[in-house]
Amino acid sequence: MAGPLAGIRVLDFTIAQQGPYATLLLADMGAEVIKVESRQRGEVGRLLGVDRKTGFSAYFLAINRGKKSLTIDLKCDKGREVALRLARDCDVVAHNFRPGVMEKLGLGYEACRSVNPTVIYAGASAFGTKGPLGRKPGNDILAQAMSGLMSVTGEGEAPLPAGCAIADHIAAVTFALGIVSALFARERTGKGQKLECSLLASLIAAQSWEMTYFAMIGENPPKAGRGHTSLTWQWWTYRTADGWLAIGGVDPARWPGFCRAIGRPELVTDERFDDAGRRIRERKALNALVDARFSTRKTKEWMPALEAEDIFCAPVLDYQQVLSHEQVHANGYITSLDHPQIGAARIVPAPITFSETPVDSLNAEPAHGEHTEEVLRDFGFATSEIEGLRQERVV
Repeated sequence: MAGPLAGIRVLDFTIAQQGPYATLLLADMGAEVIKVESRQRGEVGRLLGVDRKTGFSAYFLAINRGKKSLTIDLKCDKGREVALRLARDCDVVAHNFRPGVMEKLGLGYEACRSVNPTVIYAGASAFGTKGPLGRKPGNDILAQAMSGLMSVTGEGEAPLPAGCAIADHIAAVTFALGIVSALFARERTGKGQKLECSLLASLIAAQSWEMTYFAMIGENPPKAGRGHTSLTWQWWTYRTADGWLAIGGVDPARWPGFCRAIGRPELVTDERFDDAGRRIRERKALNALVDARFSTRKTKEWMPALEAEDIFCAPVLDYQQVLSHEQVHANGYITSLDHPQIGAARIVPAPITFSETPVDSLNAEPAHGEHTEEVLRDFGFATSEIEGLRQERVV
C-alpha cells in the first residue's frame, strides 16, 4: 500500500539537518522528494558523520533516505529556469537557506507562485525572517544558546548544549508539520501558501510551559542539574552500582511505594520527608539519601522492585544499549536497510506508524546527481534538452 503522502511531489532545496530531516519524513510517508544539489560537490551533509574507515556518510544516509538527487547550477539563468520548470509541477518547494538567498537566486515565493499558484512554499530559518537577526545565519548550537535551553542544562557555570542536534530535530518536525498542514488546507481551499518556521521558534516552543511559568513569576530558572528545574518530586537521575537510573517523579500517592521499593519504608514517617512540601524543601538531602541507597545495587536489580510499585523509572542507556534493547526492536524503532554500498545498515526509521498507509523507510540515500536525467524526463524535458543542459554544465 502507498504511504499517506503518495502522489505529493516535493522540490527540496534543503541542506544540513533542519530541512532535510523534515523532507525525509515526507519521503518516508510516500512523497516524491527531489533533492536539488549543486553540481560541483553536492549537499554539505555528504561531508558530515563520515565513517573514518569507509569514508561513508552515515549522516547523509540517515537524513536523506529515499530521496532523488538532481544537480543544478542555480547561479546561472538556465539553472533558474530549470528549477522553476520543476517547481511548476511540484506540490511543495522547501528550503532552509539563510533568508534572502532563494530570492537572490530568483526562486523566492513570488517567483514560484507565478509558475504554480497553488504551490506550498516552505522556508525554515535559524532565527526567523524578521527583526535584527532576520538575515543572520545560524545552526543548532546557536539556537540552543539563544532559546534559553543551554542556560538550564547541566550543572556549574558552563552552559551545556544537548548531546544531539536537538534544535535541528525539533525544528525539522515542526517544519514537516507545517508542510503537511498547508497541504491539508489546500485540499480544502484549493489555495497554496507560504509558510515559515525557525530553529529559535521551535526550541522556544519546546520549552513552552517552562517559559510561560518563569515569565509569570519574573525569574530566571536555575540550572536543572540531573533533573528538571520545576519538577521537584524525585524527577532525577541516580547512580547505581553499575550505572544510572532515572526516576520520572514520585507523586504523593506513590511515595509509600517508592520507599518500600528502595527498602527504606521508614522514610514515609521521617519528619524531614513526611509530606510533599517537605520533600520539595529538603529535596537536596533526600536525593543524596536516595543516591546512596541506589548505589548499593545494580540497575537491573532495582528495576523489578520499582516497577512492582508502579514507579516511573528507566535505566540510563548508552547508544549501544539502545541499539540492542528488546523494547526498541519490538516496536521497530531501529531497523535494517539493505544498502547497495555497505550492505546491512541499521537505521532509525520514521517514528510514526499508520494502519492503512504504511511508511517506507527502507530506501537508500541517492548518489550525487543519481536521478538528474530521470527527474528531468519525468518533468517533460526532451533528451536533446537534457544533453544540452549537460554540455552547458547547467545540470
